[in-house]
Amino acid sequence: MTLTRTLSGAGRRIVHAALFAASLVAPARADLLLATWQTLVEPGLPLSLTVVATDKEVLPDDLKARVIVGARAADVALKAEKPARDGRRDYTAVFPADLEGTGRMELTSVASSALLVQFKPAPLAAGVVAVRAAGDASVSADAASAEPAGVVNLGASRIGLGTHEPVYFVAGSRGETTARFQLSFKYRIFDPDGWATELPLGTLLTGLHFGYTQTSIWDWSSDSKPFRDTTYKPAFFYEFGPYRHIGSRHTVTAQAGYEHQSNGRDGTESRSIDTAFVKPSWRWDIDHRTHVGASLKLFDYLDRDPTNRDIAKYRGHALMGVEIGNDEGWLLKAESYPGSRGSLQLDLSYRLKRRLLADAGAGGFLHFQYFNGYGESLIDFNRSGPAQFRIGFSIVR
Repeated sequence: MTLTRTLSGAGRRIVHAALFAASLVAPARADLLLATWQTLVEPGLPLSLTVVATDKEVLPDDLKARVIVGARAADVALKAEKPARDGRRDYTAVFPADLEGTGRMELTSVASSALLVQFKPAPLAAGVVAVRAAGDASVSADAASAEPAGVVNLGASRIGLGTHEPVYFVAGSRGETTARFQLSFKYRIFDPDGWATELPLGTLLTGLHFGYTQTSIWDWSSDSKPFRDTTYKPAFFYEFGPYRHIGSRHTVTAQAGYEHQSNGRDGTESRSIDTAFVKPSWRWDIDHRTHVGASLKLFDYLDRDPTNRDIAKYRGHALMGVEIGNDEGWLLKAESYPGSRGSLQLDLSYRLKRRLLADAGAGGFLHFQYFNGYGESLIDFNRSGPAQFRIGFSIVR
């Protein structure tokens, strides 16, 4: 049985195309053909590929290969995932984390076709820096040429101004027609390539961030269409990571710092709190399309406005979040202040940028939002209305 007979119609077309492309760059005699249906290689994640024997070659557990990206050449090891079958075998390859651009990979232990591999550029992947367990000075030449190991810091080369919380505009009616929109960003205060890193322990400063989020409830039912309430949320925090072990599909991040929330009013309508928080987050890439994630924001109150002194009865001291979905399709996120007086918010979004909206550095998404519980806005921290469903769009989700 051949490779293509074991796949679905779509799978056969992909492999046919991959093998045809491989044949265009194959040497005069190729004992083995390389094929993959991955379009991009994520920094720190393995590439899955299939090796096909053109005659009766034995497909071993390990194969040696070399990838060339521009002027950079790196030796990599292919590890078999399962036994060979019908003259083919599935392998995975792990690459150095700092490769980017289009590379050419071929086996070095036997004649093979060449496989074109696209490594996701560092700016799109938030940058990568490999961190070894020992200092660079202690890494031997043999270790440097061995299979990549260590930890990838996906935040080390991130641009200074980036996304923080979702950015969206949604509207709906449940008795009263309202719109809800949110703007958010974060800014890295010290540049990893700047002069601050030359100071003693200066590299530690590069984790300091300023964040800002603004959430507004807009009342469309009233004659003058006023804003019912707006919450302003500046924050100073330190961000660790995101970190990922090379070859692993798990990513962990942590933030810790200070956050202020206020609705900018005075008198009896004034609401404000100051909190210290820590927020660990985790993400697992099930495959190159689907992921799940979870976060837990633990906080304590440093100060509260007299008008919302009892806010802890409603928000407690934790905000839980989970998500599952596809970066190129549907994504479902849930956030909850747990407890009988807490709240639940569900956000379901679908990427539109390839079909309708332009990609302006973020994305375009059809966005559905559901909220039920106390405190949709800061002024309503102790009030619960009917469940609210809204629809709109987002550019960060």
